[in-house]
Formats: sequence, structure tokens, C-alpha cells
Amino acid sequence: LEEELRENIIEQIHPEQAKWFNPTFIIPKPHQKLRKILDASALNKEIQTIHFKMNGTDQVRDLIRKEDWATSLDLKSAFHHLIVYPPHRPYLAFEAMGKVYQYRAMPFGTQHSPIFFTQALAMVLTKIRRESDIRILNYADDLLLLHQNKERLRKQTLIIMKILEAFEWTIVQEKCEIEPKQQTNFIGQTWDLERMYIKMTDQRKQELRYQLRRFISLTQRQAPIKIKYLASIIGKLNFLRVQVKEASLYLKLMESTKTRALKNKKWRENMILSKEILLELYQWLGMIVNNQEMTLEVKIPETVMVSDASPKGWGVTLELQTGDTLLQHGEQNK
Repeated sequence: LEEELRENIIEQIHPEQAKWFNPTFIIPKPHQKLRKILDASALNKEIQTIHFKMNGTDQVRDLIRKEDWATSLDLKSAFHHLIVYPPHRPYLAFEAMGKVYQYRAMPFGTQHSPIFFTQALAMVLTKIRRESDIRILNYADDLLLLHQNKERLRKQTLIIMKILEAFEWTIVQEKCEIEPKQQTNFIGQTWDLERMYIKMTDQRKQELRYQLRRFISLTQRQAPIKIKYLASIIGKLNFLRVQVKEASLYLKLMESTKTRALKNKKWRENMILSKEILLELYQWLGMIVNNQEMTLEVKIPETVMVSDASPKGWGVTLELQTGDTLLQHGEQNK
């Protein structure tokens, strides 16, 4: 609280100035640190939804090239760089230690925060891309920088850091990878750019394993769970689709369970998970534990076979990579 006051992220106001009170609480972060969270879930229901697609593993896969070198940057308190329009601040009020405060900088928690932040950062990245041949992709406040030349990437990374700081973005040095590497962790995945393979980071693997075991236990006990939590685990598992090619197939039962529940209930209401989804949950648990790496290269097939059949006959065509075509056909045996 004192840190946010000192950095002008929040400001104290009279209670009658607040137009909407939001619960606030503390959650633990790695390395024994704490983060203050604004629970704006009730406010989000009153805000008009904006459809916006964030970058993800698909975009990383499309951007990288074999033998690339990578660096990564992390922006500190990135959302707080955006100033909230003054008439809107009273809707971002909260109470703490008998006093009332409101956010003057963009907080975590509102559904529009990631969208506005991404749009603001995109303007800076557009300028950088015009002046550099470094390929850049961001996921919220994490940036991935790529280039085929190791030394050029090292120099350009330092220049890009200075540009970001000139726009008053704060870089978390201890979380950055300034030295180019061919194996890097980004958005919960380990990307091997020399071998062109991908797998989950150990931290992502542990988190998903814990959540899946919890879901299995709740399903077996037929205990109630909020629909939004089921939607959350579906989203996290679908995020692995670059590594798990059949991800959407392995989520069909969970997706249909969620859809049926939402016909009569709202996101924050409880539901009982059908035991039929246990098969999918155990399948995913096995895949998460194994964490089998997946190639990122698109392999060209050596041969393509096309077959057809009818009551009278059959035929098959074999197309070779050389361009030759083999054809065979015959009549059906009665």
C-alpha cells in the first residue's frame, strides 16, 4: 500500500467520492514476495466486453526460425504505466486499514487492463521494429526478442532496453535474459531453437499437475465447483495445443460439460462435474507428467496415399516426393 502511494499508483480519497468499492487482497508471489490484487469481478460484469486476442504459443511458433538466438525482457508493474481517465477513477476504489483509496494508474483485475496495456505497448514496439530487424513478440509484460545473429541480437537488446526506458517503462533486470540463448523459457514453455522443440517449463508442469489432481478429486467426490474454474483449466490446457497437437480433441467432454452447465447457470455459480470427464482428466494428467517435447518443424511428407472404394471396385494412388505417381486398382471380390 505504501509503495503504491509512493509511486502514485493509488491516491487517498474521501469515502463519499467513491462510486464503486472493489474487494482487495494479498496473494503470495515467488521468492516470498506479496502482490496486492483488486477483485474487480463485480465491476467487470458492468463493463462492456471488448473482444481481443492476446499473443500466445501459436504466434511464437510462427515467428521463430531454426537456429534463432533469443533474449527476453520483463517490464515491472507494466499496467501501472497507464493513467486512468480521472472521471473513471472513483469506480476503482477500495478500502484498506480504515481508509478509502482509488487507482489513478491502471490496476490488475479489470477485464480491459490487458487490452489497453497491449495496445499502448504495441505503439512502442512498432517504432522499435521500424528501426531494427529484430523480431519481437510480447505476451502482456513479457517480451521475446529473436535474431539469427547472436552478436547483433546482444547489441540490439541493449538498445531496445534503452528505448523502452526512454518511454519510462521499467525493466526488471533480474528477470531478463540479456545474453542470447538458443533455449529460452517464454509464456510457460521451453523453446529449443537449435533443435526446434517445445515442452512445458517445470513450473508450468507442477502447477497443471496440481490443478488436474484437484479436479480429479472433486469429480470423484462429486463436490461442487464454480463453472468459471472449469473454464479456466480448459483454457490452460488448450494453451498447450502447440505441444499437444490433439488438445482440442482431449477437451471435448470438458467443453460439452461446461456448455451444458451454462445453459441454466452463470459463470460464478457452482456445478457438479460429471464423472465422464475423468477419462479426459487422467489423459491430461498423464501427458502433463510425461511432458513429451514436440517438434516445431513442419515435416514434408515423403509420400501421400489416396484411396477410394465402391461396391464394384477399389483404387489407390501413391504420390511420391519425387513427383512420381503409382496407381493400382481392381474389382471387388464377391
